[in-house]
Amino acid sequence: MNKQPPKYLLRFFRWFCHPDYVEDIEGDLLERFEKHQSKWKFTWDVIRLLRPSLMKPFNKDQKLNYYNMLSNDIKTSLRIIKREKLYSTINILGLSSGFVIAILILLYVRFEQSYESYNPNADKVVRITMDYLDGETLIDQDCETYHILGPMIEEAFPEVKDFTRAFRIGLGLEVNEKVFYEPTAYAVDASFLSMFGYPLLYGDPKTALKEPGHMVLTESTAKKFYGRVNVIGETIKIDENSSAKIVGVVPDSPQNTHLKFNVLISYPSMKSTLDQRDDPWNNNDTFTYFQLSDAEMYPNFVANLERLSNRLIQEDHIPDERIVSEPISDIHLYSDKSYEAEQNGSATLVYFLLGVALLVIIIAILNYINLSTAKAMDRAKEAGIRKVVGSSVGQLRMRFFVESVMLNLIAGLIAIVVIGLVFNAYKALAGLPDSVGILYDPETWLVLGGLILISTIVSGIFPAFMLGSFRPMEVLKGKFSHSAKGVFMRKSLVTIQFSIAIFLLIQTFTAHEQLSFMLNKDLGMKTEKVVVINAPPVEGQTKSIQTFTKSLVANPNLLSVSTSSTVPGLSTATMSSSTNLTLDEETRELKNNFYFYQVDSSFFSTMQMEMVAGEDFSKISNYEHPIIINEEALRIWGVADANQVINKKSSFWGMKNTIVGVVKDFHQLGVKSSHIPIVFLPYGHDNNPDFINVRLGSGPVIQQVEELEKLYNEHFPNSSFEFFFLDQNFNSQYRSDLQFQQIFSILSGFAILITCLGLFGLASFTVAKRTKEIGIRKVLGASIPEIVKVLSKDFVVLVTISSLVAIPLTYILVENWLNQYSFRIGVDLWLFLLPTLFILTIAFATVFSKAFKASKMNPAKSLRDE
Repeated sequence: MNKQPPKYLLRFFRWFCHPDYVEDIEGDLLERFEKHQSKWKFTWDVIRLLRPSLMKPFNKDQKLNYYNMLSNDIKTSLRIIKREKLYSTINILGLSSGFVIAILILLYVRFEQSYESYNPNADKVVRITMDYLDGETLIDQDCETYHILGPMIEEAFPEVKDFTRAFRIGLGLEVNEKVFYEPTAYAVDASFLSMFGYPLLYGDPKTALKEPGHMVLTESTAKKFYGRVNVIGETIKIDENSSAKIVGVVPDSPQNTHLKFNVLISYPSMKSTLDQRDDPWNNNDTFTYFQLSDAEMYPNFVANLERLSNRLIQEDHIPDERIVSEPISDIHLYSDKSYEAEQNGSATLVYFLLGVALLVIIIAILNYINLSTAKAMDRAKEAGIRKVVGSSVGQLRMRFFVESVMLNLIAGLIAIVVIGLVFNAYKALAGLPDSVGILYDPETWLVLGGLILISTIVSGIFPAFMLGSFRPMEVLKGKFSHSAKGVFMRKSLVTIQFSIAIFLLIQTFTAHEQLSFMLNKDLGMKTEKVVVINAPPVEGQTKSIQTFTKSLVANPNLLSVSTSSTVPGLSTATMSSSTNLTLDEETRELKNNFYFYQVDSSFFSTMQMEMVAGEDFSKISNYEHPIIINEEALRIWGVADANQVINKKSSFWGMKNTIVGVVKDFHQLGVKSSHIPIVFLPYGHDNNPDFINVRLGSGPVIQQVEELEKLYNEHFPNSSFEFFFLDQNFNSQYRSDLQFQQIFSILSGFAILITCLGLFGLASFTVAKRTKEIGIRKVLGASIPEIVKVLSKDFVVLVTISSLVAIPLTYILVENWLNQYSFRIGVDLWLFLLPTLFILTIAFATVFSKAFKASKMNPAKSLRDE
């Protein structure tokens, strides 16, 4: 007996080929299989024979017949969609919701992954950073490096085409007697503009930033300073002894770059300051970038960098450090180091949301398949009759497949309308810039088209194959309606849907609790009602600032006033740091970064920080170089009792310092991050503070801020009054967590909506099919609660099974997600029970509403209808 070819290949062939062509060629196909009886060769023959089928020119009658058949299928599908309103509405809403969620999440993911894509050199530009080690243990990472590494590496590495450094400075600029402070100013090498892909709107790219005193402004900064864009040749005063000439204007930094700026000054302007350092290996305070001659040379660059790093270690220039590199396209999502130019994104968050969007699409498709197979019992008679009157299997499958195509297309059109309506609100929620759009974005339309195509194929092929395979005699005997396989498959799909919904709801509850924990945790200080004013950005203002603060202290409406070099909530970029800071009596060297504050005597009382040992600066006067440290510094030093270090000496920066106090740990970088070791230094007599901190009284906040602005303008008429509220600025660190929680809540809401729609449809079909059973039970004396219990039992069991499947997997994912936070909530039992009970309640309420309505029906009517 000859071996038969694989049935799935023959089905695939019959599905795609025109019926006339199948009759002509199928015999030849079977002969070929009998000849070699190889599944793989047979597969290749099927593929080859499909090509002429798809491209075969039909004659006029065949074309007309084919188009009439397709037109018939479309009209019939539309009539059925209109007739089966409940079934169609549930499917369309489910699919369109899935499309909306997928597109919106993909827009967010695309933007997060698009960082540096504006730059034509992005694939060839890398940044070097520093790893700090204690033996073989990585203890810290710093994205700033030593300024001499740029020219050293360019000269030594053949794969390096060019380099640029970016030295971060805050500039106070005087323009037409008006002073502006620009915190996002950088001293850069002349190659910066070409390496980062910035064209000059005005100016000569051949000479810009090559000479000392050259300055380049962004377009919006030029307008802010001068009210126009072309400001070439204008001179800006930097301080009493220096000024800069504007030699170029560039477009504003795009939102999808990690290094945003408003002002660039030529690196040679800083050269004299850098060259005056006693040891160039003392300060790593510069971003350093290299452009490779070819992107394929990156492995060579990494290998050469490792050799250079080892040599510098042997020469004792960087004994406890390593120089490493990273492509600039990886910085936004994969780099989380000290002194980053801005708070970066998270690859974990991006891919997590992408995975959730995929789950929502899966729920929508499973919903469609489930409802289609449940509805198949009603459609079985239609399929059987069509077969009896002569329809082929292929024609039947095409008929049901066209219906799936129509439903998906309608869902896609609705999704486009919904996306257009919610897009602006979504951009604000997700923090997307105004430049992100969908109307003229071909990739968005391609993705939506791809989703519709995939959904059509996945959700349409299975029901089409199943409905097209009915045997007329079995349908008439009612055997299909009792198919154990069909029932098991529907229950399995419902279990998967509920499992996904429970997982999303648990994650939503967890994200909400973690965010609430971070917003309400004791920070070791009080941030409420503290206004932080930017000090005038001009040197030589120390006395004026002291006079201003005295006027604030004299104001009875204000509780406290202080000055500082930074404030809690600002990044480490606003702080200086040093390694190897230990107690003088310690013999071992420590490699940790210690960060420095400069504060006045009122800082701790203004911030309401608690001293755990010693005194703050307001209560000491007989020390030459007093310092205050936090508890984290003690932990690194291995000191258990804070009182043990009071009056002990610590050396750094060539000075002997006396520890006069230990302050309780507070969150400088937010609850997401670990505490950092901090050293507080008192302000010198000639040091300009960066911030003036004012704790407001009990009066109206707006009125007090207006009073602050009035006093500021009286003392500094040429400087603009700029301020922020400490609590709002501190909580802005959690912006990405808030966005994640909000987006995840929306995703979960849609997933539950789709699941409930499917559940409602299944409950409706189940009750409809059991109408006769309900009538018989009522005649036999069953009460309404008993009938409801019988009809609800299966769905309640499915939710229970779903929770048993979802909870263990979700626990693992939730634990891994929470581990990214240094301070986090515990995973309590209620986080799993409440979502499960919520889903169970929705499921029971949905089924109960249909079951209760059916149980109230007159038995005579239900039996008569049957």
